[in-house]
Amino acid sequence: EKAPTTDLAAFDLYTRAKTLLLSTSFGPTLEQNMRQAVELLNQAVQRDPAFFEAYCQLLYAHALLYSVGFDHTVGRLASTEAALQATARLRPDAGETHLARAQYLYFGPRDYAAALAELENARRSLPNDPGIFKLIGFILRRQGQQEEGLRNLEKALELDPRSYDIMQQIALSYENLRRYPEEAAILDRALTIVPNDV
Repeated sequence: EKAPTTDLAAFDLYTRAKTLLLSTSFGPTLEQNMRQAVELLNQAVQRDPAFFEAYCQLLYAHALLYSVGFDHTVGRLASTEAALQATARLRPDAGETHLARAQYLYFGPRDYAAALAELENARRSLPNDPGIFKLIGFILRRQGQQEEGLRNLEKALELDPRSYDIMQQIALSYENLRRYPEEAAILDRALTIVPNDV
């Protein structure tokens, strides 16, 4: 109903960053792509400080850099919090804000109960967002609920059937459950989309 920004250059920066975030799996280019996405998104929000969607993506990129260990510092966590504060300031009740808060809680302080509560709030207005089911799957898997975590990851893949990142995560769940033929099958499926991915 409403354009995310009226600044075409900011939108181009956002689109380039989002493409990096969506097309990056865990591999040798992950850190470089995340850092580049942060740089692009910072430029986008400098051009348009009301660019809500850019702040959501910026939070995710900061949180991933922090969580994976590329930059597990107080400064990176503070940058994640600042992006969260911007989303909450711009649209406090939006489903995307609840999802962003859940990502912060999961990747930052690892408060899984609070993250799950935020995801339930997010699902009310974003019932078909694969990121919600993906994050629920991650949390449940970490809590030892492997089968339920897998079901949520499979739901995320239903909603985003070409996401090789989700396929990779489903493969890890199959490995944890010792369902090796299914693990091989989902990895083969991912390789049809990204045949050269290490």
